[in-house]
Amino acid sequence: MKQMRQETLRRIISLVLLIVLTVVFTLTTDTFLSWDNITSMLREAAFIGLIAIGVTTCIITGGNNLSGGLAVGMCCMIFAHLYHYTAMSLIAIVLLSLLGGLLSGLFNGFVVAILQVPDFVATLSTGMIFQGITYVLAVRNQYGSITSEMIKNPTMAALGGRLPNGIYYVTIVWLILTVVMQIFLKKTKMGTYIYAMGANRKSAEYSGISFIKVKMVAFTIAGFMSFVAAMFTLGRNGTCDVNTGTALNLQAISAAVIGGAAFSGGRGDMIGTLIGVLFMQVLRNGVLKFNMTTAQQSIISGTIIVLMLVFDAYYNEFMQKRTTRAAALAREKENAGK
Repeated sequence: MKQMRQETLRRIISLVLLIVLTVVFTLTTDTFLSWDNITSMLREAAFIGLIAIGVTTCIITGGNNLSGGLAVGMCCMIFAHLYHYTAMSLIAIVLLSLLGGLLSGLFNGFVVAILQVPDFVATLSTGMIFQGITYVLAVRNQYGSITSEMIKNPTMAALGGRLPNGIYYVTIVWLILTVVMQIFLKKTKMGTYIYAMGANRKSAEYSGISFIKVKMVAFTIAGFMSFVAAMFTLGRNGTCDVNTGTALNLQAISAAVIGGAAFSGGRGDMIGTLIGVLFMQVLRNGVLKFNMTTAQQSIISGTIIVLMLVFDAYYNEFMQKRTTRAAALAREKENAGK
């Protein structure tokens, strides 16, 4: 119950900061709250949000995932390679791209759970492998140079579309998957196992929870989210290059932490991550409207994100000390009663 109250308080803090940021940009710019800008922000947030769903799941287990964005690029390039060099049907190409995403997750799970490599090092290394595969599969011109492949398929192009009210399909899918994953984490046995493993691995394993199974599930979910993000990326851009997805990794991790996920594990959820993703996107979009140079935008955005992460670290430490003191007090009362 106390853990739940702490999570709720942390989520409220993130939500208040998001509201403050929104109010500031609304008062200082003319077009921030226009419907076109809102739908545009939600679309851009969705791509980070899809990766952040997988990242959050891995962080809750007490780990991390630095390869999600690079897996997006690999899935995109699998699609582009097969589209350019083969006569496969669209369904077959999509399924093989899905297989690539799932295998990226399973491979991460294998390295972390079976080979016992720490998540940070493991996913940093596997991300380099995914990027290497992206280069190997890259479409090349007649001179052997890497070129961008245009995806001229109407079905794929439709993925980049939107409803008559302006809401993009990727936004809808992101919000649906956020709700589905929130229910999965909070209402299913595996969700409980994921939290338990992150909170205390030894206790979880003594209770019969498999570390290998939990890690495999978490990373496979992350791999699936990379695939979904890849398909919508192709739908939006209509093309694929070797740098696709590389900027998503740290943004997704930052969004998860801003939303309340703790690197120590056992804390965080999809609602908090949703708030974190929106915070990141509102910040980026708002700063853009001040017509600053790219360097100035990066400095301001980076500074605010660092401050948020520092706050989260101090908040976690404060709540941990508070919990420890409360437990010590309870023991003292119990001993006094005896």
